[in-house]
Amino acid sequence: MALALLLAASTNLRAEPFFIQQELFISGHDDVNIYRIPSLIVSPKGTILAFCEARQGDDGDPTELVLKRSLCDAQPSQSRNLNGYPRTFGNGVNWQRMQVVLAGNGEAIMQPCPVVDRTTGKILICCQEIRGGLANLLKNEWHGRCLILHSVDDGATWSPPREITESVGHFAAGPGIGIQLRSGRLVIPGYSKEGSRVIYSDDHGQTWQAGSPVNNRGCNESQVVELTDGSLMINMRQGGRHRYLAFSKDQGETWFKENNEESLPDPGCQASILRFPHHEPGGRGWLLFSNPPHPGPFEARTNLTVRLSHDDGQSWKVSREVHAGPGAYSSLAVLADGATIGLLYETGAAHPYEKIAFARFNLDWLTAKPANDKSRSTIE
Repeated sequence: MALALLLAASTNLRAEPFFIQQELFISGHDDVNIYRIPSLIVSPKGTILAFCEARQGDDGDPTELVLKRSLCDAQPSQSRNLNGYPRTFGNGVNWQRMQVVLAGNGEAIMQPCPVVDRTTGKILICCQEIRGGLANLLKNEWHGRCLILHSVDDGATWSPPREITESVGHFAAGPGIGIQLRSGRLVIPGYSKEGSRVIYSDDHGQTWQAGSPVNNRGCNESQVVELTDGSLMINMRQGGRHRYLAFSKDQGETWFKENNEESLPDPGCQASILRFPHHEPGGRGWLLFSNPPHPGPFEARTNLTVRLSHDDGQSWKVSREVHAGPGAYSSLAVLADGATIGLLYETGAAHPYEKIAFARFNLDWLTAKPANDKSRSTIE
């Protein structure tokens, strides 16, 4: 019944179901050993920005922050994709060559977490420079700097990095995305040695402050979403069987009502959560969530799945598997048309770090029964 009401309320979004994906970053290409840690945002102009880490080794080894962009085309192409739908630049079909946003110069530039300031049009990205490589990372010594960069031209060029460690402490962003609240505050989720927390700016990224950590010190990689009533929900990775949640009534400065979320099983992996720009009249907001939905162990990073909630995350009654094989970190975005969902995710045949793929699909694909999966196609 709930699903029927959800579908009835979305008649203005109805279309033929489609799911299209393509390989965007392939390990071994462009002289990069492995691509990890995807992050996906859409600019106010409709440009899709797909970030990730270009690593020469493992966690903490020399790493660069890289980006591919898909520009929004006001005049959609008349050519057709494999499903018969028009190709458009702004929907992630055509991508520019990979660009280096920030070179590591022998260090590791990690944890990309961009946020869009829709007031100014500026795109900011928070990342962490890890010094001393994997050895220091494993010892949890936090030898590094928290950095902010920005772009005023839809990601074509980027400012030099600015260190904000003194004001926010040794903070590891995301990974994933930050959000702008209805108040205008920019919020970037992440974690420190004390646990998951957010940093925030009320002056369009000029200055930053750190909020208090959640009580559960075992949580780390996190994402945050603003709920219908203006409160924040932070969704966190923890070692174990499911996601961990906390809520804030003061825009991320403090947290309350912490709990395990048993409806979202998780093998201890980064996940993505995002507000979908639609809700039932007088009802709660719709949220999207993606992760490998297995309650451990670490090796269970498979069957990447996208879920839909139509009650601000109180229940997740709609879900669909994106990939039956290996799948790990992911990042969701709503594309410029307001109806197409983008997903940037780690995947492969033997293990989930062979490539980072970009998928786009609509609500009808997500809510449809996957019989024969005739709506799927792949762009070579």
